[in-house]
Amino acid sequence: MKKENLITLQPEVATSAKVPNPFTWTTVQKFYNLLPLGITPCESIYKAKMYTVALLAMLSPAFLPLVIIAWFVYNSAKKGGRG
Repeated sequence: MKKENLITLQPEVATSAKVPNPFTWTTVQKFYNLLPLGITPCESIYKAKMYTVALLAMLSPAFLPLVIIAWFVYNSAKKGGRG
């Protein structure tokens, strides 16, 4: 038997279409605002980052790697960056 090389043409996929990232600081801020009894009212992304730092710091004794993540989020908030 003779093997043949089969070539199939695939339709071009648009590479310019971006998928929105659901994990942004704006969505974190909205999540904190949805908590009952106004536990964590966030007026800005900076406050959302600070609440996240506090949460990670409280969980860090149980999960040591969270200290590193909390440090990066804190530095990002200090610089005023959105990333």
